[in-house]
Amino acid sequence: MTKIFEESSAVTIDALDAHLRDSGLVPYNVQPDCIRLRTEKGIAYRITLDTDRKFIRVATYIPLRRNSPIDQKHELARRLNEEVFLPVFTIDQDGDLAVSYALTYLHGLIGGNFVSIVHRFASLLEYIVDAFNADGLIDFGAPTTVPAVADAGSGPTSGELLH
Repeated sequence: MTKIFEESSAVTIDALDAHLRDSGLVPYNVQPDCIRLRTEKGIAYRITLDTDRKFIRVATYIPLRRNSPIDQKHELARRLNEEVFLPVFTIDQDGDLAVSYALTYLHGLIGGNFVSIVHRFASLLEYIVDAFNADGLIDFGAPTTVPAVADAGSGPTSGELLH
């Protein structure tokens, strides 16, 4: 049976965490203000709530080579906005690629749609790294030591970087 959050007040971090877990996704860290997950290849992303405007935000950043020209970074963001459906791509103040998608829950939320969006977002992150990095602009640096699937309490809890 499809889970439906009929009231916007029913959409909370705890409710979303429980629904993700019921659907087979295991966050590596859950805080009162966000849920942190990783793709199968280890790319971190997070889910946050904007309770005032009734939006769920799925977002991350993808680190870009520091010594690359800013024009090259903006060109990547432009190409991604034109060619990839779902998220919005921008270059943040640190020169990294910010990736975000906002899903409204003003009139409720269908749990299956939410989980589908989360899966699609994770797949898109991996696709972007595989398909849009021919020039080596994307640079994750040293591999992370946080496992892709872990209990919610097992990851770092403060001062954590996404990648």
